[in-house]
Amino acid sequence: MHVDVVGILVAGSAAGALVSGVLAAGAWRDRSMPGTGPFAWLMVAAAGWCLLNIAWLTTADPAVATGVCLLIRLTSGLIVGLWVVFALTYTGRAGLLTPTRLAGLLLVPSLYGLLSLTNPLHGLVDPTVMLVTAGGLTQFVGATGPVYLAQTVLSTGFVAAGYALFGEFLLRSRNLYRKQTFVILTAGLLTAGIHALFVLGATPHPGLNITPLTFALNGVLVGVVLLRYDFVSVTPLAGDLLVDELPDPVLALDTDERIIDYNAAATALMGGEIGGRRIDDVSPGLLDDVEREEVFAVGDPLSYYDPQTSPIRDQHGDVRGRLVVLREVTGQQRRQDRLEALQSATRQFIEANRPERVAELAVNFVTRVLDRNAAAVFLATDDGRLEPAAVSDVIAAATGDVTVRPEAMPEHDIRLTYDSGEQRIADCEGCGASMERALMVPMGDHGVLVIASADDSYATEDQQYARTLAHTTQVALEQLQRQRELRGSRTSVKRRNEQIEFFNGVLRHSLRNAMTVVEGRADYLRGAVDEDQHRHIDSITEWCERLNGMSDTIKYINETVTASESERLEAISLSGAVRGAVESTIDRGADVAVDVDLTDEAVLANHLAEEVLGSVVENAVEHNTSDRPRVEIDSRGAGDWIQVRIADNGPGISDELKTRMFERSISNDQTAGGFGLYFVSVMMDLYGGKVWYEDNDPAGAVAILEFQRADSGTDGDAGSATETQSKSHDD
Repeated sequence: MHVDVVGILVAGSAAGALVSGVLAAGAWRDRSMPGTGPFAWLMVAAAGWCLLNIAWLTTADPAVATGVCLLIRLTSGLIVGLWVVFALTYTGRAGLLTPTRLAGLLLVPSLYGLLSLTNPLHGLVDPTVMLVTAGGLTQFVGATGPVYLAQTVLSTGFVAAGYALFGEFLLRSRNLYRKQTFVILTAGLLTAGIHALFVLGATPHPGLNITPLTFALNGVLVGVVLLRYDFVSVTPLAGDLLVDELPDPVLALDTDERIIDYNAAATALMGGEIGGRRIDDVSPGLLDDVEREEVFAVGDPLSYYDPQTSPIRDQHGDVRGRLVVLREVTGQQRRQDRLEALQSATRQFIEANRPERVAELAVNFVTRVLDRNAAAVFLATDDGRLEPAAVSDVIAAATGDVTVRPEAMPEHDIRLTYDSGEQRIADCEGCGASMERALMVPMGDHGVLVIASADDSYATEDQQYARTLAHTTQVALEQLQRQRELRGSRTSVKRRNEQIEFFNGVLRHSLRNAMTVVEGRADYLRGAVDEDQHRHIDSITEWCERLNGMSDTIKYINETVTASESERLEAISLSGAVRGAVESTIDRGADVAVDVDLTDEAVLANHLAEEVLGSVVENAVEHNTSDRPRVEIDSRGAGDWIQVRIADNGPGISDELKTRMFERSISNDQTAGGFGLYFVSVMMDLYGGKVWYEDNDPAGAVAILEFQRADSGTDGDAGSATETQSKSHDD
C-alpha cells in the first residue's frame, strides 16, 4: 500500500498553519492580558513556518527551494527567541525584557538565517540545497556545516532556558496554575522533540521536517490552556477556591460582573441556571448590597447575609474578577433583632401604668419577636388565684376561663411553676389545643409567663430569651407595685402632715390665748404688789413673750419641714443671721465675750437660720465653765460651701459625745435649752448642709456649720466689710 507521505505532511502543515493563525488572532484580541502578546507572535511565526514547509515540500525549483530554506531557518530562529520571550512573560519576568534584551533574544537564535541571507557578503555558510533520494522519496535537502551546528547548539540552549523557566514556575506556583503550566511544558517538549529528531537525521528523509505538524496539536493544547483557562475567563481561577459543599452561597464574578462560577448554595438561593448571566439580571439589587458590605435580607422567610468579597488575581497579580461569599448570619441577626426588640420593649415596660398593660406587652413580644404562636401571662391575686391578665388571640378564641384556682387545681403545672419558682415544660391543662405543651417561666411573686410552640420545640436560646422576658416583666410589675406603695405612702404622709398641722395650729392658738391671759393677769397684779416684787411680774411677762415667740418658731419649723426644697431655701445674709443669734444670746443675760470675725456671704437657708445659729451659740455659752467665758465666730470658704465656726474655751466635748450630740435622744440638759442641737441637725439637713464638732486649741470645742453658697447674683447684704464685735452682759 502506497502512502503519500508528502501529501500527509502538506495537509498537516496546512492544519498547523490554520490552528496557529486562529490562536494568534484570539491571543491578539486579548493582548492586554499578560502573556498573550508574545504568544500571538509565537503563533504567527509557527503559522509562517507551516506555510514555508508547504512550499518546501511542493516546489521542484532549486532556486525557490533555496529561498524557502533560508526563510525557514530564519523563522525557526525567531520561534526559539519568541519561546523564551513567552516563557519570561508568562512566568512573571516581563520586567527583564528591556528593548536591548528583547532584540538579543530575537536576533541571536536567528543568526544562522541572517548569515544565510547575507552569505554573498562573507561566505561563512553554505546556503545551497540539493535533491536527495532516500526511502523512495526525492526531496530537497539544505546544506549544513560548522556554523549550522553551532547555531543548533545555541538554539537548543535557548529552548532549554525556556523550559527551565516553566519548570521553576511549575514548582513554585499555586496548584491553581500547575495544570496549565504542565500542559504548556508537554506541548513544547513535543515540538522540541520532533525537531531534535529532524536535526539528528532520525526522519524518513533528511529533507522532511515534520515539526510544523506538531503545531496543530500543541497549538490547540496551549491555546486552550491559555485562552480558555487563563486569559479569556477566570473560571478555573475561581474553581479551585469554590467548595460546592460550602453552606454559604459563593459566586465568582468576572470584571463585567458576570457569574462565571457558583456553588450549590448559590443555586438554591437564586434558583435556576445563573452561569454566564450578569448578577443584576439574576438578582436585581444584590450587587448594590454586596458593594455596601452591609448585612442584607432576602427571601421569604427572610434570610440574612453578610457579603464578603475578595479579588481573584492571576499568576501575575492582576485582578481578573472577584469572589463573593454571602455568609449567612440569619441566626446572629435574629438574636440582634431580638435584643433590640427587648430593649425597646423594656422602655415600654417602664412606661406601663397598669399590670394588665405589662402583661399585654409580654404576650406581644412573645408572638411578634420570639415567633411563638401562643402566650399568656398569669398574675397572682391576693386570694391565691392565678388569673390570665393577657393572652394571645389564638388562646382567647379557643378557650374560656383558664383561671388557676388554688383549691380546685393544686397540681396544675402553672400552679406548680409559681409555687416552686422553677421553669418547666409541661402540659397546660385547660389552655386549649394551641397550648397543650408549653414553656412556663415563673415571675417571682407576681405570676407565671406561659409560652407555647406549634412544634413543641423550645431551643436553649429561646428559653434564655423567655427567662429574660419573664425577668423584665417581673421588674416592671415590681416597679408598679412600688409606685402604688409610694403613692399610698405619700397620701398617708400628706394626711398625717395635715393632722399634725391641725393639732399644732390648735395648740399654738390655745397656747397664745393662755399666754395672753397670763400676761394680762400679771399686768393686773403689778399694781397690787410692792415695787420690790415687780421682778417676779417681769419674769412672768418675759416667759409669756418667749413662749409666744416659740409658738411662732414651731409654726415656721413645721412649714420648713413640709415645704419643697425650692420653697424652703432662699438667699440670706450670713452675717445678719450670726449677728441676730449673738444678740439674742446676750439679751438673755449671758455673761460671755463674743468675737465675730467674718465676711458677709449669701447662703441658702431661711429666716430660721438665726434660731439655728442661736442654739449653737447658746450651747457654747451655757456649758462654758471657764472663769472668763469666750466665744469666737468666724467663717471660711470651702468651694461651693461656707463654713461658720463657733469656738468656745469651755471644757470641750468627748469623742463619744461628739458623734451623738445631734441625736434626738440627747437631752437639752446635755446641750442647749430651747429646741436643742437635734433641731440644729434637722434644719441643717433641710438646708442641704452639715454640722459637726471638733476640738478647739488649746481647750474647748468648735461647732462647724456648713452652708451652701447662694448664686453670685442673689440679693443680700453681701459686700460688707469684715465685722468684729465684742459683747458681754456687762455692756
